[in-house]
Amino acid sequence: MKLQVAFDLQSSDEVLKFLEKNGDLIDIVEIGTPLIMKEGVKSIQKIKKNYPKQTVLADLKIMDAGLLEAQIGFDAGADIVTVLGLASKKTLNGVKQTAVKNGRKVMVDMINHPYPEKKWKELMKMGIDLCCLHTANDDTQDGKTPLNDLERFYNLHGGNNIAVAGGINPDMIRKIKSFHPEIIIVGGYIANSRNHRDALVELHQ
Repeated sequence: MKLQVAFDLQSSDEVLKFLEKNGDLIDIVEIGTPLIMKEGVKSIQKIKKNYPKQTVLADLKIMDAGLLEAQIGFDAGADIVTVLGLASKKTLNGVKQTAVKNGRKVMVDMINHPYPEKKWKELMKMGIDLCCLHTANDDTQDGKTPLNDLERFYNLHGGNNIAVAGGINPDMIRKIKSFHPEIIIVGGYIANSRNHRDALVELHQ
């Protein structure tokens, strides 16, 4: 499993310092939606310029104007952009078309989608690269997890091309492993840990 670390509440300068110490333990650097909202796409540019070999995902959560907004993300240096599974087929196609043109990838975020396992059948036909089973942060506070969605997905599609997000911690990873997702996405657990490197090492075990 690859480890994607979401940077939401940190500044881009803080992300750079984090990567200087811990970048070797991160497979995908996610520039989170709140960070992009605060600093704009310059945050993506800054990270990619300083760490050109790191895979950078821009969590744009595109819902409309797929061609335009995906291009903005790729122009800023993102290797992967996100589009919502609830977006229209035309928007999803626009994002994928732009990714192909730029030689980059698309992750569909299934946050709040009622039937993500059914939607993925359609998205696979479109050539979408990655599917994120994402339990919203607000909902994780009520004890919800992405495990049920992941189990249904695994039974239908296996774990290839699947990412899992939403309150991920070492205990949950132990439950997730049997479903073999391609990517696990961790944010708060690392951000709130006293020793970031120790937390990253623990997630890899």
